[in-house]
Amino acid sequence: MVTRLRDEPWARLALATITVGVAAGLGALALVFVVHAVEDLVWGHASGPFLDNRAYPSNRWLPLVVLSSAGVALSLAWYALRRWGAPLVSIRDSMRGTRMPVLGTALDALIQVVGVALGSPIGKEVAPRQLAAMLGDRVAALLGVDRRWVAPLIASAAGAGLAAVYNVPLAGTLFALEILLARVNLRLAGVALTVNVIATLVARPLVPDTSLYTVPEATSTWWVIAVALAIGPILGWIGASFTLLMRRLTKDRPTGWRLLLWLPLTLAAVGLLAVWFPLLLGNGRAIAQVAFDGSGPIALLLALAVLKYLVTSATLGAGAIGGTLQPSIAIGAALGAAIGLLLGWDQPQVTALAIVGAAGFLATTMRAPLTALALVLEFTGTGFTLLVPVTVCVVAALGTAELIDGLSHRRRARARLQAEA
Repeated sequence: MVTRLRDEPWARLALATITVGVAAGLGALALVFVVHAVEDLVWGHASGPFLDNRAYPSNRWLPLVVLSSAGVALSLAWYALRRWGAPLVSIRDSMRGTRMPVLGTALDALIQVVGVALGSPIGKEVAPRQLAAMLGDRVAALLGVDRRWVAPLIASAAGAGLAAVYNVPLAGTLFALEILLARVNLRLAGVALTVNVIATLVARPLVPDTSLYTVPEATSTWWVIAVALAIGPILGWIGASFTLLMRRLTKDRPTGWRLLLWLPLTLAAVGLLAVWFPLLLGNGRAIAQVAFDGSGPIALLLALAVLKYLVTSATLGAGAIGGTLQPSIAIGAALGAAIGLLLGWDQPQVTALAIVGAAGFLATTMRAPLTALALVLEFTGTGFTLLVPVTVCVVAALGTAELIDGLSHRRRARARLQAEA
């Protein structure tokens, strides 16, 4: 009877859904453990707004030393992986049927999170997504899941990797449906949500059931809504430029000996900047936390936003692999908080505008409004309190970014026609 039950397509899918959720959670758990272990070893155990809420470095020159060393180690690791390892496969290619290499994918994810833990100023969310996607692919193949469900399981696993490391099951589900699958129905949503919830629960020993940020009181007023509408186009323009710059830099990402040269030089420069601006280090969580606190000074917030924009772009352009999720939140939050302080607002309104700015900028760089909304609201634990101003800002920012993209596309088309003529 048990054997016949397992042979049923729906039972096999149910077993695969549960197994993929557990595998994604265990993969995320392992990466979180590595991040915490490396941060504790290098930066110390005391609490503070540095990296993942660790203390500022006791030695002022420690960031320069650590980042310079990290640049050499990371470039050598990625050089060796790309030269002698199996070619890496993207999540989207995996969904199309190309098998992700187990060892190469796991090593690439490990290098990414170690780099962020050492202070590399990029996001760490790519690593758990690709590791979970690889595990989801293997589980689907092992259990002989119907081919129609392989891509949804891989997408759900990728979203679950994100959900598990940040305790954001709703955002992880929307990431799978809105970005990777670009379609939704009741069955897809059920599978994706189940995988994400299971992965989040499995990662609970190291990822507590709390919001990522400790956010003080935030209030939504008509003034906050009005300013959210006004700054949306500004955030959309800056976010569109950030995305365009990232595309250009990563298109010609250095390889071979150029990687061994440019990545160490870039991270050494980031380490030198971090001597005076240590909050630049890591994925951006520290900057966002300062912004959400609703305190200044204004000049520091603006400087951190500009510098985070530059160092994240430069690091990814120099050959590092990583994401822009947390850097985008940091940039948007810092800009929003600075504008609130310039307007002379009190802390609850400044905090609200920082959250609004984070959502607007993130939605622009992700081009996924629902996922961005869910991420920011789950990260900050504000629920529906700021839903209206956040939504207003996201719509205005995305509309501006789409307009800029359209104009840019037409300019490129005209240039091609002129070149052909």
